[in-house]
Amino acid sequence: MSEAASERKLKLLVPTNFSRKSEMALDFALAQTQLTAAHVQVYLFHVFEDATKNFRRLDKLNEEYMERMKQTMVNGIERQRQQGVTVSVEDVHQRIAHGKAALEILKMAEGIQPDMIVMGAPTSNAFKKLVTNAPCTLVLVKHKGDA
Repeated sequence: MSEAASERKLKLLVPTNFSRKSEMALDFALAQTQLTAAHVQVYLFHVFEDATKNFRRLDKLNEEYMERMKQTMVNGIERQRQQGVTVSVEDVHQRIAHGKAALEILKMAEGIQPDMIVMGAPTSNAFKKLVTNAPCTLVLVKHKGDA
């Protein structure tokens, strides 16, 4: 492998709401890691819209979501292993935001400059701005049961 290839990084932003579609999106993103010689960084990202001024509750939610994202990644890697896919991820970053999901995903994408956003196909029209303004490749994973 050339020195330039060993220094390249592939950044994947994977928003999750812990649904089946989010799980499928993570599986897709992890499967992509075997197709590249780049160092892969996965950014798991969860947005919760509930507003609260109770900071103790907010701290508890942050801890809970961070642990859920950690377990989501472990489960995703295990699912890939069971399929015979060797996952090659250099770094896993976990991020949480509070606000409107589509807007927060755009903000996160602007900040980390991912090569690809991989997420479950949204069912809400609130994501139109995300779809039209994504600063990189956007992969929407749709479950077979979705209309």
